[in-house]
Amino acid sequence: MNRYEFLKKTPELVVQRRIALDWYANLAQISQLSVHLIILVCELVASVQVRGFAKNQKGGAAVLARGLKFTLGTEVVKGYGTYGQWTFGIAWTAWLGFLCITETAPDYLHLTKRFGLIAASQLPIHYLLAATPLQLLLKSSYRLNMSLHKVTGNIIIAFLAVHISFYSFLFVKMGIFWQSIQQSNIKVAVISACIFFILGITATQFFRHRHYWWFYKLHVIGSALVLPLLFFHVHHIRTYLFESAAVLIINAVLRTFSSRG
Repeated sequence: MNRYEFLKKTPELVVQRRIALDWYANLAQISQLSVHLIILVCELVASVQVRGFAKNQKGGAAVLARGLKFTLGTEVVKGYGTYGQWTFGIAWTAWLGFLCITETAPDYLHLTKRFGLIAASQLPIHYLLAATPLQLLLKSSYRLNMSLHKVTGNIIIAFLAVHISFYSFLFVKMGIFWQSIQQSNIKVAVISACIFFILGITATQFFRHRHYWWFYKLHVIGSALVLPLLFFHVHHIRTYLFESAAVLIINAVLRTFSSRG
């Protein structure tokens, strides 16, 4: 952190920071959508090829496709994710980490804000991966979508933890920690962070397998509750919150109609 310092606030700095924050957050979301679409297309093509080769067991391509799919779906350690999840998770964390850091020095506050905004930019597609419409449309990719959902959830929580830690350090350094956390926009952020951490803990395989009812209910309620809370945190993330809310509303409507049918 030696490269960073608390810069004096000026109108020019605020404008430049805002432009960079929005640019990199949008880039993070666009790249997230692009990568997930590429993964989904590869999964669909691989599934078709595997089914086609199943009728003819000869050929190295069939063996290679089945072997790769088996390896990526194998758990590294029981209960701690597959090789595919770890590979994607490490690569995606590195990419988002780069987007959080690049062109922020020496502005410590810019770095701090970047982690929070980029984490927020990942929410809509994270919600979409577990939504009913996508599962109904792409039944063959249900396990893949849920695997990506778990990984992106962990990354979002990790980046929010960095965002909170950096802000806490700033408040302590400036001697305004207790005054700051009493502000309403900070209070809703703290409550939202607690909800995210609870969702992360209850989503672990250990908890999910033993208390699935609690996991499901907390996930449904918590994922919906954080959106209005974060709405009152800062206005810069509201676009991503509206997108996430749209996913939840459409998902709820389709689940209602599918249950009646």
